[in-house]
Amino acid sequence: MPSSTSDADHVAALYERIYAVARNIPRGTVATYGQIAELADIPRGHRVAGAAMKQVKPPMRVPWQRVVGRRSRTMAQVNIKDPVGGAMQRQLLEQEGVQFTRTGGIRLADYGWLPLDA
Repeated sequence: MPSSTSDADHVAALYERIYAVARNIPRGTVATYGQIAELADIPRGHRVAGAAMKQVKPPMRVPWQRVVGRRSRTMAQVNIKDPVGGAMQRQLLEQEGVQFTRTGGIRLADYGWLPLDA
């Protein structure tokens, strides 16, 4: 049975892979949790990506605000349920030039990040 230290090390390694991908999202664009997980080679890992983003602290220099939830094939949205955190994420994205629809959506065709090497 694996020790809790090796479990913690495994989670830390997964998070680092997620952070490495998120650091590449350009200003003014967004990527979904699922997309970040896939690019970090964590299939079906959107929840792991979400958990990783919750742990981001300023010294880590991870642009957490650019990682959003998928609403549909063409739309994304802020998924932070805390109203203060959600408003902060939206404000940071708007400061980067991301525009929201009337219903709070983000058009992936306009603002979705498509890495060249993916």
